[in-house]
Amino acid sequence: MSHDEAELWAALEAAQATGSHEAEQAQLEDVVRHADAGGFSRLAFVARRALASAYCVGRQWDRAFPLFARCLSEHDSRVREFSPAEAASLRSWYCWTIQSMAEFPAIGLPRIYAALDDVEQRYRAAGQNLREVYETRRSVAHIAADWEQEDHYFRQWLAAGGPDPGGLWDFALQVDRLTDRGADAAAYELAAPVLAGARTFGVPPVPVQIDMLLPLARLGRHAEARQAFRRARRDIFRDVYRFEYSGKLIEFCALTGNLDAGLDLVSAMMWGFPTLNRPTGRMGFAASVAVLMQQMVEAGRGAEPIDWSKQDPDEYVTAAQLLEQMRGIALDLAARFDARNGTTAQGDLVRARLAAQPVGRIRVGAAQFRVRRPIPPGLPAEELLSRAEWHFYREQRAVARDHLRALGQPPAHLAARRAHLLAMMDDGPDAGADLHDAAEQYQAADDLIGMMLCLCDVAVWMSDDGRQDAAVGVVTQMREALHKQPDQRAIALAEVAFAFVVVRSDPGAADEALARGAHHAAESGDPHVVAKVARLQVHRALALEKPPEQVIALATTLRDAAFAAGWPANVVRAFDYLETAHARAGTTAAHHQAIDAQIAQLPPGTPQLVRVGFGYAQARGFLANGRAADAVPALEQLIAEERPGGVPAEHWNWLAQAYFAAGRLDDAVDAADVDADWLDELQDRGSLATPSMADENRKLLVECYRRLGEPDGVSEQLEILGRKARERDDADLQAYVHALVGHVR
Repeated sequence: MSHDEAELWAALEAAQATGSHEAEQAQLEDVVRHADAGGFSRLAFVARRALASAYCVGRQWDRAFPLFARCLSEHDSRVREFSPAEAASLRSWYCWTIQSMAEFPAIGLPRIYAALDDVEQRYRAAGQNLREVYETRRSVAHIAADWEQEDHYFRQWLAAGGPDPGGLWDFALQVDRLTDRGADAAAYELAAPVLAGARTFGVPPVPVQIDMLLPLARLGRHAEARQAFRRARRDIFRDVYRFEYSGKLIEFCALTGNLDAGLDLVSAMMWGFPTLNRPTGRMGFAASVAVLMQQMVEAGRGAEPIDWSKQDPDEYVTAAQLLEQMRGIALDLAARFDARNGTTAQGDLVRARLAAQPVGRIRVGAAQFRVRRPIPPGLPAEELLSRAEWHFYREQRAVARDHLRALGQPPAHLAARRAHLLAMMDDGPDAGADLHDAAEQYQAADDLIGMMLCLCDVAVWMSDDGRQDAAVGVVTQMREALHKQPDQRAIALAEVAFAFVVVRSDPGAADEALARGAHHAAESGDPHVVAKVARLQVHRALALEKPPEQVIALATTLRDAAFAAGWPANVVRAFDYLETAHARAGTTAAHHQAIDAQIAQLPPGTPQLVRVGFGYAQARGFLANGRAADAVPALEQLIAEERPGGVPAEHWNWLAQAYFAAGRLDDAVDAADVDADWLDELQDRGSLATPSMADENRKLLVECYRRLGEPDGVSEQLEILGRKARERDDADLQAYVHALVGHVR
């Protein structure tokens, strides 16, 4: 980086526009370093303040303290060089820094009170109103649990001017004080106009909405609580908010019967928790997560795995384990604050939260889409590994991974199977080597069938890697060897592998292999293998434009085998194939009528997957025939069934359309937003069967936000659509965006 001052000023401006906290910090650190080296004191001062803010946004609050101290020292040594406005801004920063210092129990109260006296003297010397000083003293008293001082300085703050009429955070302070004191009715009376949208502040009222969640629930205002939750949940991801606010969303879910919605928030927010170094934030968020985990345990879900973004792939944490971790963090930090403050207030508050009982049931989501499922404690290693294999081969990788985490290092006789499964789960460049290693482990254990099937997987990997001749040689040898074994299932899988490898070079041989595989699969009695072969056969039949009757027969075999195998993804594929075949045959209407009749005739005790599959087929008919609202229940059940293996982005879009048709706008936003980015990526790749679906999904979000009165949501979606229109030079999409932007304005 250049040491020229003008270029450094430009670098400062560029750093603040990066959009990445890590990149901004690194660039600002460079600016500060070079400004100091060049003797550009004013530039260094400005850059330090910007860097302090960047550290706080990046959860490294304590790194801002020395930067402020340096700036204060430089101001005091060169007072005349600073304008009155710059000096006032520094005093405001001083107040903010003191509030932050109080959030670290390692910083003693005498030091904090001395800083308060110093900043008050500076305000008085400048003849400036003490309103901000009183608010700072009130905040420190609140953290120090000195309630008399807190009330005293709150009144001083009011006398000195009180809340800025247009300031959200001043208003939020008043609401927070009431909710802290359990004055739910008074808090509601104050907050009601904001919750209803009658009073606005130019920014989303997220802190007010979140602080009012539990009071609204306790007051029985469930509809308002649900609306406040959903709006706050959407807006909290559009800006940077303290972790405590995310924690309160989680805590609300815990105490209103929304455990799975709370788990989704934990998954989204826990990624930043390990690096959060602001103790009040860590204490508050940990307590909230502990409340949720406590409810999980009490609901019998203590053994359920808990996952979150950026978690180590090999880390296995159950709800019961996370409860102990988070409870320990919250209570330890509370004890540190109490030791500093000379009270038990923080510890008492945390313990009261941990002991809180549910306040009622409020449905905040469209449906309970549960992903993680508990693993019964005490399962033997053989059972854990078998379950992991079962889920993996039904395309439920996350659940398979959970079982492997619970398994850990297995007994020696299971090592080869574990190594094989891990290699199959690896999509990276080492997968081939790992498969070879697993085959060697099978051989060492004298498991010849396991070794040969593993080498069939090696051949498929080699073919995908472009090593076709070698792949054909390996799979041919293994297929011939397995045909000499009495294991019909293994023979069928070998034929499947052979078909995979040779289909590009000799499609006829692949079809013959699949026909042999279907025979051996049927002989094996294993519905999973039957479904595996049938899926490939029906796919080939469609590609070769075989008669619809043949496709329908194969797809029906696939459907029934997938039902028996408990394989949701293949159930959906089977009904998709049936829909396509009937469309080609011109019998779609009759097919939909037959589906309706089959659903009506399902006997009591019909397996849930069968009901879900036929419901999905019926929902497709509803969507095609202008009855989208009628598709809601079936699509909800489908997605709940699919979640462990991953929900296709198209299904979220269909559910969003159905919700929209039913007038359930908040639900439509939730569903459309889940995979909006993924739909865009699939559109860019050319992988969407209906390419316009990605744009239509965004347009649906625009319309929902418009009707819900959420302009930030409208603007966000229009900005994305506008960018897409420019990148594709799409005149129609550009016209849509321009028309809507003008309408919104």
